[in-house]
Amino acid sequence: MSAAAGPPPGPRARRPRLSRKGRVALGLLLTLVGLFLLAVLFPTAPGIEARVLPVAAVGIVALWVGGILMGSGSRS
Repeated sequence: MSAAAGPPPGPRARRPRLSRKGRVALGLLLTLVGLFLLAVLFPTAPGIEARVLPVAAVGIVALWVGGILMGSGSRS
């Protein structure tokens, strides 16, 4: 056995979780990004929807995840 061998590795370290304020801030940021994507980048002209449909999908998902994060961060 070598003398340089250290102690056996312990359980895998867990990533630190976001604090309450961090979840609320991230949720607010995602909500604002989603609103921006839907209101500014989504066109109103007919015939262009097929090209920017992914932008609308990202905006809707950002709103959804942002609302979930804000709701879970604001619980007591």
